[in-house]
Amino acid sequence: MSTSRANVSPALKKQRLYHDRAYAHVKNALDLDDSGRLEAALASYQQGEKALKEAIDLVFTPDEWVSAKATEQKMGKNLLQVEQRIAELKEIVNKTAQSPKSNDKSRTGITKAILSSDIAVKSPPQQPMEKKRKIETNAKAKYLKNVDPKLANAILDEILVNGAPVTWDDVVGLTFAKQALREIVILPTLRPELFTGLRAPTKGVLLFGPPGTGKTLLAKAVAHESKATFFAISASSLTSKFVGESEKLVRALFATARELQPSVIFIDEIDSILTERKDTEHEASRRLKTEFLMQFDGVAGNADSKVLVLGATNKPQELDQAALRRFAKRIYIPLPSPEARLGLLNHLLKGQAASISDKEANEIISWTEGYSASDMKELAKDAALGPLRELGDDVLHVGAEAVRPINYRDFVAAQATVRASVSRQSLAAYERWNEQYGKTGI
Repeated sequence: MSTSRANVSPALKKQRLYHDRAYAHVKNALDLDDSGRLEAALASYQQGEKALKEAIDLVFTPDEWVSAKATEQKMGKNLLQVEQRIAELKEIVNKTAQSPKSNDKSRTGITKAILSSDIAVKSPPQQPMEKKRKIETNAKAKYLKNVDPKLANAILDEILVNGAPVTWDDVVGLTFAKQALREIVILPTLRPELFTGLRAPTKGVLLFGPPGTGKTLLAKAVAHESKATFFAISASSLTSKFVGESEKLVRALFATARELQPSVIFIDEIDSILTERKDTEHEASRRLKTEFLMQFDGVAGNADSKVLVLGATNKPQELDQAALRRFAKRIYIPLPSPEARLGLLNHLLKGQAASISDKEANEIISWTEGYSASDMKELAKDAALGPLRELGDDVLHVGAEAVRPINYRDFVAAQATVRASVSRQSLAAYERWNEQYGKTGI
């Protein structure tokens, strides 16, 4: 132990010193905050803020950065939380000085976020897509007793906390998919007492279909509507160059999801993790797949578990049969219908300066057969540049009010460069797979 400490570089020692100093100040601030001593809490938060900034400003060599990176990233996130609380307290203290009867309303619904030394910082009132829960990695944690706290924190970083909330209204069309997800995910989360026995929801849902049809957007809407802890996981989040680390990450993922249930584990491009097993497959990939399926079984086999695995893929035919069996609900997300494309067009042009009649809009819909939702978005974006292209070099000088509205001709011109990205052959393959494996009923 003493030898390893002696080998720690001065920069890393400083980082540890500033980190511990920030920990002490913020912990003290939290206690003061909880007891209602807001002015004293504000001063302590500001001292913690100073220590965090000093730590983040340190310069490391490439070798030192390997050890310093994780701590600095966490301190960066915590600095944002501390700065938010400082801004809130300044406003509260100023109001209190002007009106002694004013109360701290912002404390209602306050959430907590992990700091590197397991202290929590007050954050603003909870927003639907800005939810990050604190987990205990001690004896109080029922599912995390055998999980490395570092891995649990790495998984916590994957909880969806950023971006504007996505609601069902933002997902144009896809009525069947939205209804299915509402019954499978949303209602059981909001009214768990109604979904027991034969009504118990499935633990695995697969969204499949052509790229750009809204699968990820649907998942984000589920995150907003379900009020469950939402883990947005990519294949890279679960892969590691170190032997055995990927399996530990998978175990940490499911353990953390159980600890914070109700939870949704969303894995985009799940085919990259659960491809069909082959003799030539790398051993590490096989072990990762086996561990994932074992953990999936642990969730699916427990009636009290409130963890859903939601996968999305453009290549359902490449999924392993054992994995496919675990996704009891497989929902096809097709290309948008004419009605959906019209709704999407109106949605994209909402708030834009556009002059397109209903007849012209229907014309656009008629020649965008086969376009995905992302194709429609790219078409509209290209059309929106039409008025600017007409200005040539004058675009550098004219005011925004001088730019003409987007019109039908802009869409006609955009069609020449933005084509449908899904071929008829691949679309037919999706439909065949849906007929064989998809779920046409809820």
